[in-house]
Amino acid sequence: MSPIHNGLFKQLPPEVQTFLLAEFEPVILKAGQLLGRLDAQARVYFLSGATVALVVEEPGHKSLAVGLLGADDAAGLGHVVQDPQPTAPATLKLRVQTSGPAWAIPANVLRNLLTKYPLALVAISRQLVQMVTHVATVAACIQTLDIRARLAAWLVLSAQKAGTTELQLTHEHLAQMLGVRRVSITLAAGELRDQGLLHYHRGRLHILDLPGLAQVGQSTESGLNRLA
Repeated sequence: MSPIHNGLFKQLPPEVQTFLLAEFEPVILKAGQLLGRLDAQARVYFLSGATVALVVEEPGHKSLAVGLLGADDAAGLGHVVQDPQPTAPATLKLRVQTSGPAWAIPANVLRNLLTKYPLALVAISRQLVQMVTHVATVAACIQTLDIRARLAAWLVLSAQKAGTTELQLTHEHLAQMLGVRRVSITLAAGELRDQGLLHYHRGRLHILDLPGLAQVGQSTESGLNRLA
């Protein structure tokens, strides 16, 4: 898939798009991959098929997803605006949820480009603000929804970010994303299946009724699906 289909890329000025097309490296991101771990230098990934979860991971604690990025987003934008050598280890990780293509560029190359094109900087800044709002809404849902509703909301968000209702998500992975025990996911998924909202078998999950699942995943204020 071409980078021209990425939502953030489409917001950039034509001259910036031309430069990026010459500098991009096509990559295939794999489910479970931790972005940045093997990079010789920090990189930004313009997503065009893969989805990437923003996950809080601390030694000795359960992991917890606080956001999800898809084809409208770029993963790793924090490297463009923050100290390239932070003094404290970051607990917020970028972990690939859905395998797929992306377009990578060194963060320092993108940083230098933004100093020459203020309109591009505005687009990047807008994306970061949207990400903060997204994370805040996910955090609010974690506090206000029960496990069944949180699972429904995450599945709707995953489907919308991936652009498909056919998802490869194991119960173990979903437990890590929601920060709960695997048995809790099994019970919640069973309830949603019994309601005719989804079907799953050996890590393959098919959403049968996306609007119905979205209704389950909504709180009185908002649902994760509104941020997709």
